Amino acid sequence: MKQNMKRMLLVLCMAVCFFALSACGSASEEAVEPISPEIEQTMSDGAKSYLEQFASYSDEDLAAQLKQAEKQKNTVIESAISSWTSSKDDLGKMSEIQSVTVERADDDSYTAVVQASFEKRDLTFSLTAEESVSSYGGTSLVPTELSFVVNYSFGEKMEKAALNTLMGMGTVFLVLIFISLIISSFKKVNEIEANVKAKKAGAEAPAAAPAPVQTAAPAAAPACTAAPAAGNAANDGELVAVITAAIAAATGVPADSVNIRSITRK
Repeated sequence: MKQNMKRMLLVLCMAVCFFALSACGSASEEAVEPISPEIEQTMSDGAKSYLEQFASYSDEDLAAQLKQAEKQKNTVIESAISSWTSSKDDLGKMSEIQSVTVERADDDSYTAVVQASFEKRDLTFSLTAEESVSSYGGTSLVPTELSFVVNYSFGEKMEKAALNTLMGMGTVFLVLIFISLIISSFKKVNEIEANVKAKKAGAEAPAAAPAPVQTAAPAAAPACTAAPAAGNAANDGELVAVITAAIAAATGVPADSVNIRSITRK
């Protein structure tokens, strides 16, 4: 019984939450104010006028308008001219405006979407404007964004996607090849660095001592030759006189009695 009561209470709570959320959704939908006919007409006419004006511009007119927008620092017109310049070659001349729809973007801004056909392709042009209060109390719509979107076919989109993929893959392969070349050149850089270090070390090393020069040995001195006989005789006489005097003094014998004989060595 208690379990059945719990289940019933749970189902009742879920139902209450569901109805509360539904009421909130209905209240929020009812809170959105409808667009007044004046604003809708102004947005529609303004979007058509902008598109026809851009379609009639020549390249010289676009350059002049871009220069004027840059001077006035009007970034909205600058971006619009850049977008149209990049798209107009894929469109050709304008044929007709097919439809215009105006919707509220938020509380104070509105968006007008124009579908137009051109010679080559169709175009979706969007004009977003914000409601602004002027100094004298009136309200005006100030453009905040203008965008041009070319409606390419499915085949053209696939072709562009394939080209973008190929370009991306080609860029990646080129970068990889460049990196591999840089890595392979490291070996040569190391070799060059080693050669430079070897040359520098060789230049700083001390020079080797020169080999000794072999010179001829000096000639041997000539052997002493025998003195003349007269010189030897004089020396012997003096020696005999000295010896005789010494013997005579030692023995007390007169020198005349001492007889000294020379010994000739053979």
